[in-house]
Amino acid sequence: MMRKIRTILFYFCFYIWTIIFFIVFSPVKFFTRSFAVKLSNLWSSSVNFLCKKLLGISVIVNGKNNIPKDRSILVASNHQSAWETFFFTFLFDDPIFILKEELRFIPIMSWYFEKLGFIFIDRKKGLNSLRHIINSIKKLKDESPKTFIIFPEGTRLKPGEKKEFLTSGVFAIKKILNLSVFPVSHNSGEYWHNKKFLKTQGTIQVNIFPELKSLDKKFFFDELKKKFYCKRSNH
Repeated sequence: MMRKIRTILFYFCFYIWTIIFFIVFSPVKFFTRSFAVKLSNLWSSSVNFLCKKLLGISVIVNGKNNIPKDRSILVASNHQSAWETFFFTFLFDDPIFILKEELRFIPIMSWYFEKLGFIFIDRKKGLNSLRHIINSIKKLKDESPKTFIIFPEGTRLKPGEKKEFLTSGVFAIKKILNLSVFPVSHNSGEYWHNKKFLKTQGTIQVNIFPELKSLDKKFFFDELKKKFYCKRSNH
């Protein structure tokens, strides 16, 4: 019963806060990009606050010092729920997500996505989508240090579920643009259950690993999968 009350209270506060926030700051098209980044960080950090206080979901981040501040990078993360999209927004500096095309059409939020420079792909278009990602990153990466975030599994997976083949785009981006790749793993799906209303109290662990430097494709993906599917201890 307490779990249900916590979840209902969270969603009530989440939707009220989100509606007010995006109505007040709806003229995002007229804001500078740097101001939009600050607003995005404010919203996402407030959602994390609600998660902690109302749902009892806290976060431990390991390896944050692995991330350089002086250049653009590519973060390759596993994907278990919607949680990582808003948490990563304020965890990483100037994040730009590579997302599926369908998310482009979320009312009001899509204006923020556009202003922030998020990259949308049609997963059915294969090579054309990869070209679009590479061209978009190429235009943005040298303006100022940015964190491009990609989910190579291509879809959300349940905790313990493994994807045999990861999308090859992450390796192509690394090789063509000479962009450093940093693997990230987490267990958000154990507490923020994908496509389920009720959430579970606990601690999400986020592991940021050192740069994956290998230019051997097979070794690169073997190492990436090891990082994604490594065993995590629960707190």
